[in-house]
Amino acid sequence: MISVLKRSKGFIMGFMCCAILTTTVAYAQDSTQIEVYFNDLKYMIDGVQKKPIVNQGFIHSGTTYVPLRFISEALGKEVSWDGETNTIWVGKKLGKTLLLSAMDYARVDGAAKNDYLTFDKWNGKDETKHRYGSEFTISGISYSHGLGIYLGEFSDGWGSVDYNLQGNYKQIYGYLGVDDFYRNSDAAGIVRIYGDGKEIYTSPTLKGGDEPLRIDVSLAGVLKLRIKFESNKKDDLDLVFTEAHLVQ
Repeated sequence: MISVLKRSKGFIMGFMCCAILTTTVAYAQDSTQIEVYFNDLKYMIDGVQKKPIVNQGFIHSGTTYVPLRFISEALGKEVSWDGETNTIWVGKKLGKTLLLSAMDYARVDGAAKNDYLTFDKWNGKDETKHRYGSEFTISGISYSHGLGIYLGEFSDGWGSVDYNLQGNYKQIYGYLGVDDFYRNSDAAGIVRIYGDGKEIYTSPTLKGGDEPLRIDVSLAGVLKLRIKFESNKKDDLDLVFTEAHLVQ
């Protein structure tokens, strides 16, 4: 029995992922057999020990996995599952979302006209192949979806992308940063967001090695969205807006 074994071979990852979130047994279509080690883990939340009722933590390939529902609820966050979009929600659940990179852009300007714009790598919408790898990486954290622009020392120093929203979206969220390929660059950049020509968000200065910056910007009533990337041109830079989602 899993509950009494400290070591379990051939455990199905699809089962464990589901068990972590709920107590329902289910198997993923593309299952992978793995070897895991169960430990009697202690969970300290703000200095107070909490004990999960079910779902013991385990270690696999040097990484510790813990029950998502238990940790979230111990922190006062609700957890829910959206089967339609295969999305796990922790905390506030937003409305229906759309990846920005899945939407056709209306136009590009500045350096974005010179084939320096890079979209989401996995949906076939690349304008140019990302020259530094298959993912965006900010401070060691990799992302598969997003929008990035290369701004060279001798480029225009800015580039923008426009989208026609027609007032259908109320919010945009995601993470800003500098791709790790230029983590040692002397350049710095900012990202501005415009709604119908009015500036509605300006990021702080972004430099290589900085942690990803989470942003949430209201788009209520916005017909045309513009995202503008700017560099101080002191060196080469790759500014990135990762996991950018539009919320209906």
